[in-house]
Amino acid sequence: MPWFGGQHGEMIESQSSSDGSTRFPGAASSDDQLSEEATAWFVRMASDDVSADERRAFSAWLERSPAHREAYAQAEALWDELGAIADPRTRDSSAAEARHPTAHRGAYRFAALAASFALVAAVGLWSLGTFDRLGADHATGVGETRQIVLADGSLVDLNTDTALALDFTSACRCVRLMRGEAFFTVASDAERPFQVAAQEGTARAVGTAFNVRDDGEAVIVSVTEGKVRVTGNSVGTSESGSAVLTAGELARYGAAGPVETGPADVDALTAWRRGRLVFADRRLRDVVAELDRYRPGRIVFLESAIADERFTGVFDLSDSDVTLDAIETTLAIEVVRVTPWLTLLRGRD
Repeated sequence: MPWFGGQHGEMIESQSSSDGSTRFPGAASSDDQLSEEATAWFVRMASDDVSADERRAFSAWLERSPAHREAYAQAEALWDELGAIADPRTRDSSAAEARHPTAHRGAYRFAALAASFALVAAVGLWSLGTFDRLGADHATGVGETRQIVLADGSLVDLNTDTALALDFTSACRCVRLMRGEAFFTVASDAERPFQVAAQEGTARAVGTAFNVRDDGEAVIVSVTEGKVRVTGNSVGTSESGSAVLTAGELARYGAAGPVETGPADVDALTAWRRGRLVFADRRLRDVVAELDRYRPGRIVFLESAIADERFTGVFDLSDSDVTLDAIETTLAIEVVRVTPWLTLLRGRD
């Protein structure tokens, strides 16, 4: 059974279905899934350490269906198309290209390989999300938002790719945010505080409204109503590990260290509840990271310099392509849509 590397080196196991085709956890549809499989096989077979067993498994995969061979041919065509994209970093170095044509072609291929790996990594991200959702009481997929009503009457708005688990007892209304983002409108119950755990910290309230987002690196808690006590993991530090927030304030904490607090633009932070994405003079790398949360696959920078461009706008989160069109219109950037799962950004003359 072949394995493919996922995010941060996690291993993602392929699974065989009853029809003999390879299944990746989290695949949304058969066509999407087949494209992901073909790309994963292409990247794997292009590496230098392919085993004999993997080669035999790949040959068997190709022979199972004409659709498999067609999907693999499309993956090869994608490689060629990516390799043909001009590298913006070398526009002014035609003389250098003439002296070192092999190195220049290598730069194209490196960009193609990096983009292909980004797509395969996206399969890994979906798989990790699938595992979280399997252990959750409530969850949303990529691009999905939903509101749920808890047993105590509290409301929870789940943002895209979010999973949470519930543990309500006579002493505590406990929620664990396993991934993603959620907004909590808490029903008052003085006898049972409402507590949301995320990473190594908690946000604790009685009757209030607040947002919790886990972006993987840190947890951000922002309050729109009432008071919330935020406790982080300050083990091994001399800094405070707790803070009380009121409306219009936020707290940020990571796996370790103090809880950092400050003012919050809660309307902008919770605009997703109104179906909006709000960017106010944001770095393009941050804008792209936000867009990636709402669409399958990945948006990849072909050159790092453009990632520091600044961008402003308000957009409908249900159609992230409109935001990409606005980026292309307002900035000196070209958006190259290679597949529904892979979009490239490069500088434009």
